[in-house]
Amino acid sequence: MQKFYPGRTVSGLAFEQVLRRRFSLIDDDYYSWLNKLKLRKKVEMFWWRLGNSSIPTNLYLKNRKLLDNDSCARGCVLVENYEHIIVQCKYFIEIINQLVGWGISIPIFHSLDHCLKELKKISANNLGTVQIYCTIFFFSWKNRNEIKHGKTTLPSYVVASNVLSVTINKTSPSLSNWSTNLLRQSHVSWCPPPKEGMKINIDASLTTSGLAGIGGVFRDCNGRFILAFWEKMMHWDIAQLEMGAILSVKDYVKSWMRDYKGVIVESDNINVINYIQNSLEQNKGIMKFNLVRDSLFVNDFNKVVFLHAYRKCNKVANLCATMALENSFYFDSFSFDDIPPLMASLIKEEYHPFDVYN
Repeated sequence: MQKFYPGRTVSGLAFEQVLRRRFSLIDDDYYSWLNKLKLRKKVEMFWWRLGNSSIPTNLYLKNRKLLDNDSCARGCVLVENYEHIIVQCKYFIEIINQLVGWGISIPIFHSLDHCLKELKKISANNLGTVQIYCTIFFFSWKNRNEIKHGKTTLPSYVVASNVLSVTINKTSPSLSNWSTNLLRQSHVSWCPPPKEGMKINIDASLTTSGLAGIGGVFRDCNGRFILAFWEKMMHWDIAQLEMGAILSVKDYVKSWMRDYKGVIVESDNINVINYIQNSLEQNKGIMKFNLVRDSLFVNDFNKVVFLHAYRKCNKVANLCATMALENSFYFDSFSFDDIPPLMASLIKEEYHPFDVYN
């Protein structure tokens, strides 16, 4: 056998045959199943390569004498084979856990055979879940390659956001309400919106004397600062003040912002958020109440979502509202250097300078 395959070991050739049998496109109808998943072309091609046993894991490269070390490139201290990268890698599982934490149910499998068999079963009734899983693997592998070539790794929540951005479409009805699941995205710190989205954090402050302030900050999917505002006023009711803060957003929305695929508006007043959410007709996203419908900018964007944010996740907006008790201000990215040092520090602390995959 080695005579016909110079430079190849018997064990390496045997292992390759095992893989080819496991991923046989003909015997297991793998390619036919893959075609029915309606994945993005890059993701589908990646899984097609997997079915042809042509993903260059470290074990794959070692068996071909192209690499000495077959351990996981991400430092798992385990052999990097197909089962590891698709099922076992702790960084891959971190992405799944991030999505599960957002309320999106994604299964975790105990072996490669179990994974493939269950994905085929799940795809019959829940195509969206399988699309997400396949896309997670695609982005996880791209992230792994960045590390292997000495580049900066993306945190799991950024990868998870990218996965959602790619898989949210009309062929995935199970993801049509994905945004409501982001309610639980973080209890500790601010999180960026999905890829090509914008997040607006809003807050209000009210003193016993009636002196009040509202404020907000606009940021993109990487946490980059877009603009911030705060307004000084007199008021008496914190709920109405919080609602007024959200309604004031329309005054700061620019025409070029409509290029964002979606907008998330966050406030730490759960009663106001619940009021706005309840004013949306179920599954239609149409405002029932004239006050909200006429005053907000929901029709300016493809998708607008209103979420409750924990206080720890709303620090910058809270600071804006507090500073509004003294004066009204407006800053955009061109005047970032003029922003008060404390606010600039908070924005930079929550900034995530990571590239988003195309």
